[in-house]
Amino acid sequence: MSTLSTVWAISLSSLISGASSPTLISSISNYQINANSGSNQQEKVVNLKNDHHETSISSKLIKPKYVIEFSAIAENEWLILVNKQPTFKVKDLPSAAIATAKLVAIMNTPNFDPKGLVPVAIKGEYIGKYQDVTLFKISKPEVVNPSLNLTQWINNLRVAAGAEPLTLTEAQKQMYKLALTDEQIDGIASWYGPYFQGRQTASGEQFEQQDFTAAHPSLPFDTYLKVTNQSNGKSVVVRINDRGPYVGERNLDLSYAAAIALNSDEIGVVPITATVLVPFSTN
Repeated sequence: MSTLSTVWAISLSSLISGASSPTLISSISNYQINANSGSNQQEKVVNLKNDHHETSISSKLIKPKYVIEFSAIAENEWLILVNKQPTFKVKDLPSAAIATAKLVAIMNTPNFDPKGLVPVAIKGEYIGKYQDVTLFKISKPEVVNPSLNLTQWINNLRVAAGAEPLTLTEAQKQMYKLALTDEQIDGIASWYGPYFQGRQTASGEQFEQQDFTAAHPSLPFDTYLKVTNQSNGKSVVVRINDRGPYVGERNLDLSYAAAIALNSDEIGVVPITATVLVPFSTN
């Protein structure tokens, strides 16, 4: 780890990609980021030149509101920090440097709005964005429950920026572009987990107990439901990918992860309200 904890001085002007604004580029290109596990120094190296003289203005620079750092936490894992608060992880040094540079450029501009930090799910990739700028990606094979990770990482950034975190269901609705309908199902939900782990579901998928899925007797596969535990008000969005349950009056069988989100994993069976969600158009 001694080589991984070396201080990395990265010129931001060489890392920002897609920054088309000359004002934005000039505002960040004179900084260097020093990033390691214990330092958040930021060198001010501004020199103004013209045809007649060179003037140093390092003492006049305003300290940025957000200090962005990255630090090695494993051989192939780097942690991005905002004002010393851990936010998200990337797999290699170039990705860490680029993500850091993007955040410096975005978060230290006057019009930065932390509400623009959003979760997006597209074709199996789970993406953290600021407006249209990609900050990081999570691929499903790498993480068992990427929607949960994505929600946590986006909320880490939002909290570091002083904004309210998204609730789990708010984040899920946003990332999958889902809207509530008037169609509701009141009933009883149970859950299933370890015994069925890896088995084939009725939809043909393998059952993953740590994902947010559920079984229903008749709803079409890939139907999304916002499920609320009537006993405590906790909610989670699940996707139907299996059939069941076939016990008593139960009409929904949740994955283990979904039961944990509803705080029903120990009780086992709880009264629920499930609201059908449908995709909405962003056009």
